[in-house]
Amino acid sequence: MNNNASAQTASPDDYVSSTIVFGEMKKSIYSKNFRGGFVTNVFGSTQLDFGQADINGSVTIDISQTFGETIIKVPADWFVITHHAAIFAEVKDKRTDMLTANNTEKTLVLKGYSAFGAVTILNCA
Repeated sequence: MNNNASAQTASPDDYVSSTIVFGEMKKSIYSKNFRGGFVTNVFGSTQLDFGQADINGSVTIDISQTFGETIIKVPADWFVITHHAAIFAEVKDKRTDMLTANNTEKTLVLKGYSAFGAVTILNCA
């Protein structure tokens, strides 16, 4: 069996990689097979909008930030799990439009740490 088969079908648009220092990035993700990635903020802000994206199974975004902010907008049918350490920081799930079922077929896992920062999860507009 070819273990590289899945790597060959992956597109760069299926991943997010963001390193922001004293700046800001706003990005809309359009991948229909998003696979995860990382966000690093140092005195910076990253905003990811997954309104036009889709995931299959569980994907992970690793967030590491100091004096930073990450805002993630997700569709209502995504299940979000946070394994994020907050040091003088907060992780807020402000979604108001969530499906009541635990749809673990589309799970977004947020892990990493925030020191003097915030991670906010919002509904897609």
